[in-house]
Amino acid sequence: MLHSQHKNGHCKSLASLLGRRKMLIFGVTFLGFSLTALVVQNIKPIYTASAQIIFDDAAFDNSGKNFIGMQKARLSSAKVAQAVILKLKLMGDDEFNDNGLKNQSRFKTINPYETKLPSLSNEIIAKDMEPIISRFRKSFSAQIMPSSSVIDLYYRAENPQKAAIILNEIIKNYFNSLTPENHVRDNEYETKILENLKANAKKAQENFNLLKESIGRLKPVNDTGSSTKIYEKAKAKYIRAKAQLKPLLDGNKSALNSLTSPYMRELRSEYNDLSQKLDAMSLDYGVKHPDIILLKSSLSNIDKQMLRERNNIISRIKSDYAQARADFEALKSPAVDNSAKYYDAFMRKKLKMLQNQADEMQRIFNEYNVIYNKYLNEEEEIKLSAQILSQVSVSSVPIFPNKPKILALGTFISFIIGLLLAIFIEKARNNFLSARQLEDYLDIPCYALIPKVKKDKDKPLSRYVIDNPSSTTSEAVRALKLVIKLSAQAAAREHKVITVTSSFPNEGKTTLSSWMAQLAAKSGQRVILIDADLRRPSIHKSFGRENKLSLVEYLTSQNKLEEVVDSNDPSGLHIIYGSSVPNNALDLISSDKMEQLISSLRKAYDLVIIDSPACMAVSDARALEKLSDHLLYAVSWNKTSRKTVHNGISQFTKFENALIATVLTNIDLKKHVQLGYGEAINYYGSYK
Repeated sequence: MLHSQHKNGHCKSLASLLGRRKMLIFGVTFLGFSLTALVVQNIKPIYTASAQIIFDDAAFDNSGKNFIGMQKARLSSAKVAQAVILKLKLMGDDEFNDNGLKNQSRFKTINPYETKLPSLSNEIIAKDMEPIISRFRKSFSAQIMPSSSVIDLYYRAENPQKAAIILNEIIKNYFNSLTPENHVRDNEYETKILENLKANAKKAQENFNLLKESIGRLKPVNDTGSSTKIYEKAKAKYIRAKAQLKPLLDGNKSALNSLTSPYMRELRSEYNDLSQKLDAMSLDYGVKHPDIILLKSSLSNIDKQMLRERNNIISRIKSDYAQARADFEALKSPAVDNSAKYYDAFMRKKLKMLQNQADEMQRIFNEYNVIYNKYLNEEEEIKLSAQILSQVSVSSVPIFPNKPKILALGTFISFIIGLLLAIFIEKARNNFLSARQLEDYLDIPCYALIPKVKKDKDKPLSRYVIDNPSSTTSEAVRALKLVIKLSAQAAAREHKVITVTSSFPNEGKTTLSSWMAQLAAKSGQRVILIDADLRRPSIHKSFGRENKLSLVEYLTSQNKLEEVVDSNDPSGLHIIYGSSVPNNALDLISSDKMEQLISSLRKAYDLVIIDSPACMAVSDARALEKLSDHLLYAVSWNKTSRKTVHNGISQFTKFENALIATVLTNIDLKKHVQLGYGEAINYYGSYK
């Protein structure tokens, strides 16, 4: 039950906040909607062209899965992208090229589909087309349908016709590659590697044969100087080989990663291309998507190839090191033994080393040759037959932006921002708008909400409740009197002497004192109003009287009490006016005679109301609070700061001489209702 009430309380609080700040929230929401609409209006739409390619079922077996993945990779390759870009003259298209190249002489094409592209060197094409190819490939995607031999093709462009033309050209380029001369395999790269390995093995064998033939024809070197040069050369070669091998044996990652060869460079380039493709696709697909799995498998295969090549490079380095070491060991003492016997032993060791090197190079060539031939044989076994299952089509509705969705999202986010801003303003507010705010902040009851009254030049403001007895303000003051009486009865205390104060002047305390006194007197009570502000007295001005005889004259024993009391007010109210004596004000207010005056007035009157000076300026109110039963602290609505009120109230709470309560004054009823607090005023009357 309590939880339900608490929840309902939060709902009401939020509803109240929405009511108070509805214009702010609506304004922020409308502004967000307008900005979102403006942004959406200026976003270039993206259209998608789609098509499907299907392979014969015979291709979709255990080996066919990898093969279809290869066809997908071929469709998405940089080679196809470059061919299409060159064919359609896309290097001068704004959608692909924003680096100014289109303004150069070789890119002065207006329509990229009709004009001819000037002939370019391979270096210029490679340099200028790299970012264009990257953008092209990001706009294209090929997806293998699960458990099928169908590849879905998509191309995104700002123009639907352009998307269709480009996708058609991609498909056309792919089918051209399936002609007999291209169907066997685009194996120039692998063939080149195989030829290099074969040449290396042949050269190593030739070096061995050459040294073998030269043995016996060469004479040993007997010259000590020449022998020393040979020794130093062998030593330097050994040191270099050792320095190159040592970090590899120590597992130095930097040294391992720096190993390179033409084949390794090609593998790394292919690995980087596939990695970029994987990063782009990961934004659209999950880790279990077939395309993602296939790309990861391809990357893993390349990793294995790079590892194998790295091991081959390390093997060659080890072989070079072993040979250099053998040469160095054989020549360690060149000056001691330069005999033919020593020379023959050295040449035999070197011959054996060359033989080992030739055997190793031949082994590497044989392994790669087996792998290469096996791959070619597997490809020949797959009889590829592909056809277009679905022709290129373009949706008339752009896939991006989804205007209704973006507008709805932008409006919702703007509403949330407006709501958060309203909550922030409410939390950051430094003044008071309701009785509950006062009570929650001070932990002191707020007895009444007093509306602000517009001044009439012809009538004094202090007479408003007498002239308008049925007004909302009059009802609020009557309710205040009743609450004071009930609070005093509940606390088993008198409520005869009431002091009214505030933090600063012009917060409505004097007007409130006058209204309370007059309504009480009008109801038949014996009431006296005392202007105890001996620094800036104002009650005599409110009632249009002179203050020649005032509280000061009585407290200084210049006049008797009955001489300073004005009993001529039409409401039956008796008034003691004040006069300005700022230098002696506190002494007079805190004097024994003042205490005796209040004591005697308690006996003579039903209600004594004291208008006190503002407490933050002077200390007079503290002395008056000690003589009172009730202290009413006037707080100006939407004006007096919270810290000021807290500091002012704290002057009285520490002594606990009188019952302390607050009154929210000068309330602008129209704004009060707009901010969602107007229901409290309805207790005091009707408001139109």
